[in-house]
Amino acid sequence: MTHSHAFETVVDQAADLLHLRIGLRQDKTLRGRLRRAVREEAARHGQDPTAYLDRLMVDAEWLQGLMDRVTVQETGFFRHPEQFEVLVREVLPNVPRPVRIWSAGCANGQEAYTLAMLLEEHRIDGSVIATDLSTAALRRTAAGRYSGREVSGLSPNRIERHFTRTGDNWEVKKSVRARVGTLHHNLLDPLPPEVLSCQVVFCRNVLIYLSPEQVRLFLDRIARSLTPTTTLVIGAAETIWQASDRFRAVNMGDTFIYRQRVAGLGSAPRRAGQDEPARRHAAPTATPRPRSGNPTRASRVAPGGSTRSITRAERPPAAPEPAEPADRLETAGQYAIAAGDYDAAVVAFRKWAYLEPHDPVAQLNLGLALEAAGDEGSARRAFAAARRALTDAGPDHTPAGLEGYAAAELLKLLDSKA
Repeated sequence: MTHSHAFETVVDQAADLLHLRIGLRQDKTLRGRLRRAVREEAARHGQDPTAYLDRLMVDAEWLQGLMDRVTVQETGFFRHPEQFEVLVREVLPNVPRPVRIWSAGCANGQEAYTLAMLLEEHRIDGSVIATDLSTAALRRTAAGRYSGREVSGLSPNRIERHFTRTGDNWEVKKSVRARVGTLHHNLLDPLPPEVLSCQVVFCRNVLIYLSPEQVRLFLDRIARSLTPTTTLVIGAAETIWQASDRFRAVNMGDTFIYRQRVAGLGSAPRRAGQDEPARRHAAPTATPRPRSGNPTRASRVAPGGSTRSITRAERPPAAPEPAEPADRLETAGQYAIAAGDYDAAVVAFRKWAYLEPHDPVAQLNLGLALEAAGDEGSARRAFAAARRALTDAGPDHTPAGLEGYAAAELLKLLDSKA
């Protein structure tokens, strides 16, 4: 066996171990990161990769070191600000005091402190529990100290209000740090008692690394253990509708929040002419993102995935008549999705993708509709076409109708569906 082949075998077994222990998807996009992590951890312990793997299988401290290195801790303050705006405007006014928010997969703490800053700014009695499986990330969160680059996205007013300069770094003030507690937690484990009283759960850009089955189990635990009025916020480029029907998406302007389904309400839509219950998963989301300069253009399917189920009384009015053929097909597909007629949506989106084959959003819509209709093979081909179109457009390109979604996040979503 060659040295290269032996190392790949070690990486394979490390991937199996991480999948078992923390649910990390065995995804080709993570393969390079895992290779580097295994190589660096083996070198840190002065072991060749095979000897390192043998110890890794039995030593919890070594396994934690690998998890700390391989998990992604890249985040920022007020990332996707529209979600925080909805939190303050729509969610928090209806939450009993004191407010308890769970930042699940908190990374280096920027999300948790963003939430704490909002509580502080609006004088809301409340706190944040920040959990992560990375002990290194939790240490950084507890310290609350960030570089100038890490706070560069904050306004001068917020930096002055919430931070203190310490040498070349910025430290979160005690009043904000006092609102944040940290806790080591693996999302595959039972929910810790400390989070059971939380009314809001932020779990952004974490579920995309788990398999659909593991996502389903996690969402089931939330639905069983937390109050039915709990608000769930996931990443802008994430989706849960393939994995669980326990939550419904609620449109809040530029973003979505998720609420538990109540028996008898928000049941899964049915296809036209279908007598038996529809497939387990709800349809993709129609999100209100009209193309700039064309206010009559219908919204596109968001990469986030779910749509609120629509009862007969809530069915949308007749679709408007857009000016362009592609717009008309897009609109027809969205209205078919809203009505639960996935087959009609596939027809419309397929024609749209034919007219605009290099539009990644057309291919993304087609893939999501095919997935909802149960044609997984064709869906994968459409997702692959969407990825090629997005890659060809370049890393700084944001497709029309998907403003607010970074190209890297869309690529991550598409890679997860390959």
